[in-house]
This record gives sequence, C-alpha cells and structure tokens, in this order.
Amino acid sequence: MAIPIDLITKLSLGLAFALCARTRLRADGLFASPAGLILLMFIGMIMMPITCYLYIAHPSWAWMYLVDPNTIPGFAILPLLVAHAAMIAVGWYLGCRLIQANRHSVLRVLVGSGAVLSVLLVILLWSRLGSYGTYREFHDGRALPIMDVKLGYVLVALLLAVLTSAGYVAVELVRDSRRTVSR
Repeated sequence: MAIPIDLITKLSLGLAFALCARTRLRADGLFASPAGLILLMFIGMIMMPITCYLYIAHPSWAWMYLVDPNTIPGFAILPLLVAHAAMIAVGWYLGCRLIQANRHSVLRVLVGSGAVLSVLLVILLWSRLGSYGTYREFHDGRALPIMDVKLGYVLVALLLAVLTSAGYVAVELVRDSRRTVSR
C-alpha cells in the first residue's frame, strides 16, 4: 500500500489493462463494454476494499511512516481512496489514448517501466515496507520486522489475491478484445 509504490503500480496496471483490451478500445473507445465494466469491477471489488483495509487497520505502515496518522483527520481516507482508484482509471485512459494514436510501442514501454520502477521502489524503500509499528516506534527504531506480525502474512494473501484477480481481468480483456476482431 505504501503510497508512492502503490500509486505507480496502479497506474501501470491501468496501462497494462488497456494494452490487453487494445482491439476493443480501438474499435469502441474509452467506455467500451464489457471492458470498462470489467475494469470498474476490479477497482471496486478488489482494489478499493484492500486499500481501505490497509489505511484503516494499518495506517502508519500504509503511510510508510512519512506522516503520523494520528495527526490526519479520519475523513482523509476518502480522497486517498479516490486517488488510488483514479490511478488505475488514469492508466486506462492514457492507454486508450495511446492505442487510438497507434502508439502501442510507447504503451508497452510505459507498462514495463512502471513495473520496473515499482520493483525498484520496493527495493529502495524496503526499510520502511519491511517494518511494522506505529509512527513513533518506527522513528525510535523499535518497529518489528514485517513477517513477525500478522500484517506480513496478510500482505502475502492480499498480493496473491490482487495478482490472481488482475491476471483474470487481463485474460478476460484479451478474450473480449479477440471477439472484437472477429466482428
């Protein structure tokens, strides 16, 4: 959930989904059905509950210990949820525009660059991602390793859930895109 990594990953995911649905998007545009509906279901049923859970149940970790969540009003989660959902939608929109402009190679480079950047950020920010505690515990050097607490195992399950569902969405978008060709 760590904010910079998560936002870049979600943008790349939206771009990748657009790449999977390229034939449908070229033929029917941004709001192509059922591709757009599949994307909205993924955002609403998979990504938003996970994002909400991590910000509510593990706020210090979700903020990557950059700010003390106790100093942030509770309603701040609403714009954060919108921002996280918007990153996937922005990736979808940019991917659609690149497809309509026949810039498939640029889209592929952006998807790959986003994936590489996400992995690089995980490596660079591992000291924050791999620790768990409150804002104060982290800054006092008392945070625990992530796999010593329940969140470590929850993250493994959440990562598997996101990867599985994203894979399923990608397969469905590709299948729908192939059906578009046969018309």
